[in-house]
Amino acid sequence: MNFINLLFTHGYINGGVASVASAGVGVVLIMLTISLLALASRVLFALAAYHDACAKSNPDAVMWGLLIGFLGLIPGIIYLCVRNSSRSFVACPNCGFRHYFYDMNCPRCGAPNQNSTQNANPMAAQQAHRAKVLFIIAIVLTGVVILTAIVCVVSFAANIFSVSGNSIYY
Repeated sequence: MNFINLLFTHGYINGGVASVASAGVGVVLIMLTISLLALASRVLFALAAYHDACAKSNPDAVMWGLLIGFLGLIPGIIYLCVRNSSRSFVACPNCGFRHYFYDMNCPRCGAPNQNSTQNANPMAAQQAHRAKVLFIIAIVLTGVVILTAIVCVVSFAANIFSVSGNSIYY
């Protein structure tokens, strides 16, 4: 029995081509799914940063959303570092404690802040809540992407080792 007849009788040629083709389609579909999930998580992170910046009355909210959406993690880390730096401080007329200008009351003595009503963002609470929800969804989606990638790599490696273990070599 020659080598070619052996390959056809054991199904390594006909079955092997079909299994390789189906594995290739599966890998492409999995990569497409992982890519779409990663893109969705990046968009959600960008929206969360935008809403957080709007809640903090940051004039560059659109810029931060676009930077995080297009460039990803590094602008996100930079935003988290500088997001509270644009706040202006005022001194409480009652106790002299320096606090943020949009605080409704002094954190130390509770005296009302005259400057807070004119600079207050009426949608700040809703935007902050929306930012938290989007951030949580983005983190969960990122976890799903990572777990999916790990499961795919492990199953792909297991299939490669199981196929190579059943081969007949002469």
